[in-house]
Amino acid sequence: MVRRVRDERDGLHFCLAGFLDEFYADRISAGRLARIEVEPGLFGDERRDALIGAIGEHLCHRWGLGEPPAWTHDPVRFLARPWFMGPERMKAFLLAESPSAFRRRFIFTEAEPLRRASMPKDGRWWAYEAMRTGLVPEPEDIEPSERVQPTDSVQVK
Repeated sequence: MVRRVRDERDGLHFCLAGFLDEFYADRISAGRLARIEVEPGLFGDERRDALIGAIGEHLCHRWGLGEPPAWTHDPVRFLARPWFMGPERMKAFLLAESPSAFRRRFIFTEAEPLRRASMPKDGRWWAYEAMRTGLVPEPEDIEPSERVQPTDSVQVK
């Protein structure tokens, strides 16, 4: 993704959307982890580099993939000054809602910053959606938890 944005001049938002759609479509944790294990390179822009680190770490925590890859802890993946991803009037909300992977990098965003239509709608998704919009799901609308066992093995009886 970083290479496409840097070398081919594709927009970060466009490339990130495609990456997340593929990530969410892969229902096996080993496949998801493989998508973020390899260090993606740097943009040379401190905000974008920190954002990519936050995304890698957040995806590991959010979807129960285990310890984030080492590259997410690189000091160049952290900001020295806060970055609020919203208007001035939203600062207090963003401070309170930001997931830890973003907050520890001084990036302040909403609680589900990587939400897409393709994102599995598990209980956590619906809890946030209910707070945000007041929508309450029918029981059959809640997908089973995406947190899977580390082996992703299927037992056949």
